[in-house]
Amino acid sequence: MVMYLLMAAAFVLGAVLLGVGLYLTRQDEFPHWWRSWMLWPLVEVTPRVTHLQGWAGVALGVSILAIGLTPVVPEVLGGVLVLVAMVGYLAGAVLFVYSTYLSRRVAR
Repeated sequence: MVMYLLMAAAFVLGAVLLGVGLYLTRQDEFPHWWRSWMLWPLVEVTPRVTHLQGWAGVALGVSILAIGLTPVVPEVLGGVLVLVAMVGYLAGAVLFVYSTYLSRRVAR
């Protein structure tokens, strides 16, 4: 029972991150109602920063969805999904850190 609850939570969280990430990749700025509580690591939000944040969300969403699927697939496919999840997580983390760096960099 607990496994199914964790799988459901992974699917919901992964789908939300994937959806929000895809939304941000198509926008040039964050929605205005997010500014007060979601943008704390960012200083100067440019369209490039917004797109990179979106791709970071997509990568993390795919990572969570891949981990959520591992209990219900065969072992070999589960191993591949774990590798996909690890790569997705690393890509998301790198994109997030890079976009935060770009937002804090002083324009010259």
